[in-house]
Amino acid sequence: MKRYTVLSTSPTFTKYSHKAAQILEESNCRLVMIPPSEMHQREDFKTVLAEADAWVVGINKVLAADLEQAPRLKVIVKHGTGIDSIDLAAAARRGIIVANAPGTNASAVADLAMGLIIAGARQIVAADQKTRQGFWGPVMGYDVFGKTLGVLGLGKIGRGVIQRALGFAMNILGYDVVHDEEFEKEYRVRPASLKEILSAADFITIHLPLTPETRHIIGACELEQMKPTSFLINTCRGGVVDETALYDALSQKKIAGAALDVYQVEPPLSSALLKLDNVILTPHMGGYTYGAMALTSEVVAQSVVNVLQGKPPLYEVKIN
Repeated sequence: MKRYTVLSTSPTFTKYSHKAAQILEESNCRLVMIPPSEMHQREDFKTVLAEADAWVVGINKVLAADLEQAPRLKVIVKHGTGIDSIDLAAAARRGIIVANAPGTNASAVADLAMGLIIAGARQIVAADQKTRQGFWGPVMGYDVFGKTLGVLGLGKIGRGVIQRALGFAMNILGYDVVHDEEFEKEYRVRPASLKEILSAADFITIHLPLTPETRHIIGACELEQMKPTSFLINTCRGGVVDETALYDALSQKKIAGAALDVYQVEPPLSSALLKLDNVILTPHMGGYTYGAMALTSEVVAQSVVNVLQGKPPLYEVKIN
């Protein structure tokens, strides 16, 4: 049986799932793990890349120059959903299949989005810090129960947030280019335009892919339309929000607060948002639960094996 080499630059691939490692082992795959921070520093990276039949990627970029050094590469699988860090055109030119694992972390991200809504409204982070500093007294916040939630993007994650929000008796406004009337009826979602959501929602949570159409879909003009008591939550992709405009809106108290798990530049070490106390910042942790990471690894491993055995991956990314 042929021995395959699988390169992984995702540090969490197989870390939380013995089953994922077993899928590879049973298909005669040799797994080589190289952290993304060491990709271009380790002497053996080019050697492994030249031998790789499959490449499991995390947050690292996959450039055309990398693919030129991988003559045996048959498939690139994202250990997650977003594929904007992969040069899809270069992969297509070389006949390399690209796949991902959509939906495997949907529940985890929806949990975080709902948690950030509550944390922002009730000032949980600030209250924790004040208590540790010896402060004792009421920390004022905003109500969540019965308020209006605007959901931008009604894919698996957006729907998951809606399902959770119903437990808070929230009024749901949904924005998407595709309408699922059955879902909207079952979960009492009222389709709305972006403009309507901006002006009516108490909380806006974004779950859109990053495309030329969605880049900076929330900018200065949109933030001006939001209520001064409203909150913005982004757990999808940093590029959908203009962070300079968001900083201005938050610093000038044009909106009450925001919570971000994703950023235009990661990590956001030089972001002006770090200076503000009315924004919660988390380290792109949305999909990081033990269950979600295990399932993601298993889907990725099976897609790798499928392609190496001449079968389609579980979730192939269609490249135009």
